Amino acid sequence: MTNLNKLINLKIILQYGIIFLLGLSIFATKFDAQLYHHPIGEVISIETTKSINETDQFRNKDKLYTQTIRVKILNTKAAGKTITLTNQYTLSCAMDEKYEPKSQVFLSHHQNSYMITGQKRDTILAFMVWLTISLLIIFMKQAGVFTIISVIINISLLLVTIWLDLNIKNINVIILFGTLAVVMALITLSLALGFNRQMLITFLASIGSVTVAISIASIILILTHQKGLQFDLMDYITQLPQPLFIAETIIAALGAIMDEATDIIATQYEMLIAHPNLSRWSLYKAGQRVGQTIMGALTSVLFLIFIAEALPMSILYLRNGNSWGYTLEMNMVLGLAQTIIAGIGIVLTVPIASGLMALLHQSKGVIND
Repeated sequence: MTNLNKLINLKIILQYGIIFLLGLSIFATKFDAQLYHHPIGEVISIETTKSINETDQFRNKDKLYTQTIRVKILNTKAAGKTITLTNQYTLSCAMDEKYEPKSQVFLSHHQNSYMITGQKRDTILAFMVWLTISLLIIFMKQAGVFTIISVIINISLLLVTIWLDLNIKNINVIILFGTLAVVMALITLSLALGFNRQMLITFLASIGSVTVAISIASIILILTHQKGLQFDLMDYITQLPQPLFIAETIIAALGAIMDEATDIIATQYEMLIAHPNLSRWSLYKAGQRVGQTIMGALTSVLFLIFIAEALPMSILYLRNGNSWGYTLEMNMVLGLAQTIIAGIGIVLTVPIASGLMALLHQSKGVIND
């Protein structure tokens, strides 16, 4: 028992040691300017020299400030040199930025002049990553570590997929990102649940629900000739927008559908453990009850995420004299369509996940896996 306690204590010390070392790496980002090729400076002092009240033709009021900023260059051949720059920003900071002393900024160098191009935010990013990792490790233990591994693998797969999309001509975007969705689901569920029958049923339910939802959406788009959906409004689009819209929807719907399928099937498994002789119909109805309880919340989460993304630009459109109809058309129609398609997938997951589990639960070894 003493050796076991020592081993547990050693694991705890190692766990918090890793968290502490990761925390120290945050401070290193304040001194990593030499790793960048572009000039980086640190703001030494700021003086606000002028402010002007502004009102546009739509009676939107703002205030324009002019800052005189002294910046010390931290890298390149000019390291150690102090320069004086001018920065203008508005009170709303809609298209510009206010700088503070001690903040680090990116600079552009042309001939003998410098200009601020943006703020260096890797310290904030490092802190957020450290906080997320720390909370996952402290509260979720091994499951948190697997979650971190899953996120890293999925980000790597996404980057590889985007690279393939950019470098292979005439590649089928839907097949490419559909394959990515399958691989991401398989890896995520394997790390979360282990490679067992529960994971396989959850995987089949997730991919099946996404496939049916996308198929229904594609049929509706074909029958309606995509009326009301202006794909040319997609931001920074550089290829055929319709396939990319479907690819976006696949990825967007996958997470919520996997979450729902996991909850339904995990609950059904727990019921089987407690009541091994439970009939298929009873198991199916139990899965339905679980799904009906959570599908409304999941759909609302997707809708709120969409609203949060569209809200700033929608307010900007309305403040500049545009009608509600035009604002909705320009900013919300495509996102709302994606939310509706994902909602269809969430609703379909309830019978699909419940049915698959009820169909396969009496197979040999299902409870012991």
